[in-house]
Amino acid sequence: MTEEGVLELIKEKFPEIEGIVPEHQKRRVHVKAAKDIIKDIASFLKGNGFRHLSFITCVDWIDEGEFELVYGISSYEENIVVLLKTRIPRDNPVQKTLLPLWDQAQTYEREIHEMFGVVFEGNPRLTPFILEDWEGIPPMRKDFDSRKYSQAVYDSEAK
Repeated sequence: MTEEGVLELIKEKFPEIEGIVPEHQKRRVHVKAAKDIIKDIASFLKGNGFRHLSFITCVDWIDEGEFELVYGISSYEENIVVLLKTRIPRDNPVQKTLLPLWDQAQTYEREIHEMFGVVFEGNPRLTPFILEDWEGIPPMRKDFDSRKYSQAVYDSEAK
């Protein structure tokens, strides 16, 4: 199947999505969808040969008041990666977990929860694995002031 064929397959089932096959990226399909249907699209992809969740990442669009979640869902047979994207509000960052579909979602969702503060609804284990005693805003948010944090932590240790 071609990248265009993959996009058409998704659009047939989910006509409300936006999608492109970028000219500058081989073997990629970019799909934008509302947060409420991400899990349904991911399940559909998994049932159509896209069996590997390669990654989940988060982008902080602070000026727009949103986070963008990007899911990399791969088909080894077709050698194609679908980049499934959605936006959620920064002030109430909640998204459904993909844990029922892929066990490895656990690690990605925990990391995004820890670093950005996104809550993955239905994930029972959103515990930190790096920042065990962290207080304050998550450190990967653009409004986190790393200079102020460093001064507070390291200046107090130097005394």
